[in-house]
Amino acid sequence: MANIMNLQMWKTICTNNRIGVSKSMLGLRKKVTYLPTESPIEARVMGYSPETGARLKYIFEAPAAERGKAAAGFHPQQVDNGNYLLELCTSRDGSFVAVLLLRYMLMNYEPITDVLVFEKADAKIIWQMFQ
Repeated sequence: MANIMNLQMWKTICTNNRIGVSKSMLGLRKKVTYLPTESPIEARVMGYSPETGARLKYIFEAPAAERGKAAAGFHPQQVDNGNYLLELCTSRDGSFVAVLLLRYMLMNYEPITDVLVFEKADAKIIWQMFQ
């Protein structure tokens, strides 16, 4: 698990009106919740090969009607020191997913997608790839 506040997409996530952020443990930790279902949100950061990263980008940017077919049976395998880095925030119930895909360029990971937010059925499609 990654610390959600250390993600590049943190500012986008915490300003979303469907996301609740509350302090706990003397203000040292933040609890992030998807408000419509009151499900906690967890963050992960994962590295991927160029082939897997390109396929993830294709799936994330596919039209909603084609996304299920594009993601069918795909479960990306992580690699150490991958050319692609994925910041992934998911609600525990799978009804909210936010992603930011980054690629290693010029000695740094640079975003190659906007912060993409998926909810309900679209979120379930993306969430299932990482289960």
